[in-house]
Amino acid sequence: MRKITRGISKFFVANLTVAFAMMLLPVFLITDNVAAFEAIMDYLFNKES
Repeated sequence: MRKITRGISKFFVANLTVAFAMMLLPVFLITDNVAAFEAIMDYLFNKES
């Protein structure tokens, strides 16, 4: 049950990350230092979670 909950939460976080990245696209054209985006990517692709 816990794996299903984690999978569903990662699904929603991934979709929100895509929307967040589209909103930040102009920022990425200027700089590549966006700490919040990198924290979300670490959460999504960390093998421990």
